[in-house]
Amino acid sequence: MAAVTNVLCSSFGCMLLGLAVARLQLLTEAGCGAVAKLYAKLVFPTMVFSGVALIDLSAVDPAVVLVAAGSKAILAALVTCCGVAVLRADKGRAAVAHAAAWAMAATHSFDVTLGVPLARALFPGKVDYLYLNQTAQLVLINPPLLILMQLGGGGGGGGAVLRGIAREPLVVMTVLGLACGRGFGGVLPPPLAALSGQVAAAGPLLGNLALGFAMARVGGTTAAEARASCALCAAKLGVMPCLYVGVAALIGCDAPSAFLVFLGSLPASASVYSLALVRDLSPRVIGPLVPASILLSVASILLPPEARSAVMIAAALLAAGLGAIYSLRAKGKAD
Repeated sequence: MAAVTNVLCSSFGCMLLGLAVARLQLLTEAGCGAVAKLYAKLVFPTMVFSGVALIDLSAVDPAVVLVAAGSKAILAALVTCCGVAVLRADKGRAAVAHAAAWAMAATHSFDVTLGVPLARALFPGKVDYLYLNQTAQLVLINPPLLILMQLGGGGGGGGAVLRGIAREPLVVMTVLGLACGRGFGGVLPPPLAALSGQVAAAGPLLGNLALGFAMARVGGTTAAEARASCALCAAKLGVMPCLYVGVAALIGCDAPSAFLVFLGSLPASASVYSLALVRDLSPRVIGPLVPASILLSVASILLPPEARSAVMIAAALLAAGLGAIYSLRAKGKAD
């Protein structure tokens, strides 16, 4: 418990520092943006590269990776379909793009910056799966959602999106990490390990500072947007872990349920909020989701297993209820 407390204190402490820096204008908005961009384009991809390159694929249970990919795909499809149904009256054709952003927010987890330190404290033998959880999202789930965002937003075709994804630093570094891991047998050459390790070491600080900067920009959320954010949070922290456990039982995966719940209940990633902000795809819905899911995820991690199950069930029911209410309100506006 002491190790978990240390991780949480350092993570939340850096987030609060970022919030204070932004609120007190110790850095200009451009300066905060530069720090966040440095993290997103260089430091975070290097963190993923370093972690993925050290994965011993021979010791990985493919069933766990299949559970992660399958659960994410199911939830992404559900959220996209529900989002289109709810938003069509207000957004028209753009409802597809907004719904895809919702789906990415509900499935993309804070795996590396927060999940890896927590996994080292709680499940030290299973840290590799955090990087593979991230890889499944980046390689299998995000590309179709990005194409929907582009097509639904009236942009170019899917080919242009795929070319952009192929040049995305996070995707490139993930693939390079997997290649280096296979080529060097899970041990990077010392010079490369030293360089990537030094860059990656800045990740937790810069990542949490960037999240603090993002929290400072959250505001102006309407009641309808707040309800949608609550529904996404319930889907992320209630439905997702249930899917992990359910899919594992369906395919005969024997990974411990406690670990699957942990893997499935990690909070939403701040990078999705940044994407939503840049593309103007429901940023006031996704913005509150990130800090709220972090707080609730941490609370669920600290609860005993029996209480955690009750919270998961309550969150799933909350998702269904809020989704129905929001859908009725949207239909009423259309009428």
